[in-house]
Order: sequence, then C-alpha cells, then structure tokens
Amino acid sequence: SKFTVTGAGNVGIGTNAPSTKLHVVGDITVTGNIAAKYQDVAEWVDSSQELAAGTVVVLDSAKSNQVIASTQSYDSRVAGVISLKPGLMLGESAEGRVLVATTGRVKVKVDATNGPIKIGDLLVTSDKEGVAMKSVRVEVAGGVRMHRPGTLIGKALEPLASGKGEILVLLSLQ
Repeated sequence: SKFTVTGAGNVGIGTNAPSTKLHVVGDITVTGNIAAKYQDVAEWVDSSQELAAGTVVVLDSAKSNQVIASTQSYDSRVAGVISLKPGLMLGESAEGRVLVATTGRVKVKVDATNGPIKIGDLLVTSDKEGVAMKSVRVEVAGGVRMHRPGTLIGKALEPLASGKGEILVLLSLQ
C-alpha cells in the first residue's frame, strides 16, 4: 500500500505507519501555500545545555556547530532564539538538540533594566544569561550614530517599560 489512513486519523504516503496527521516518506511538491499557525522558522541545532523557549543563543566557540545561552552584551556570535512552537522546523530532532529560530516572530526573554523597550526598538544580547536588551547606538567617525553590526537579534513588536519579561520580537539577525 502506498497510501494509509489509520484509525486515529493519521495519513501516510509511502508509509504504512504514519506517526503524525500527515506523514510523507519522500519528496513533496507544493504548488500552493503552506499555512502555519506559528510564525517563525527554526532548525534543530546541537547544544550542551538544556535551554528554555525564549532564550537568546550564541554560537558555542568551544564546540563546532553548537549553541549555548548568551552571556555577554552585544555578542556578535548571536545565532537566534529558542522557539517553543515554530511554524516551520528544519532538520531532525535528536537528543541534545534545540529548536533555534532565526527568522519570523517569536517570544524572547528581555530585560528593560537599562531602559524601556518600545515597539520597533532593536534588540541585542545582554550580560544576563539568555536575555536580550535594547540596543544603544554608538557614535563612529564623522559623528554617525549606528547600531553595532553583527549583534542585532531583531525588532521589538511589543513594549516592556521596566524589569524583565517576554515580548514578541521580529527576528532579523544582522
């Protein structure tokens, strides 16, 4: 059989034992849209740490192709944010892997201790483990003020007036 419907309502194409609502073994072609409830794209990445959703992660400089929670402000190794329920998952789940969102909208742990976060503010890593903060522009030659390249996580889509919390962020690593 090339097509299976289980008693639980799972549909299999190329498998007699579908483990999800639609389980396809092989390639698929979509000529229309794929609708997803959640709005970020994440991929499975190795990590030596257990990381909660919303945690900002950086590349682990001690281990190839792995991430760890961020621990320093304006870290250019920023890799993304741990996603709870991505709209699209890339790669394969395995022991010691976490879902790292790199684009889209996702909840992020933030700290507004150094200043309130407003909608549209750019966010960067902070010195608090796995937490983002508002980016402050620096002045460069000729009086130009800019955000530090290579350190940006994304734009705040919600405000946080003070303290710590989680806000929705449009990820756009730069």
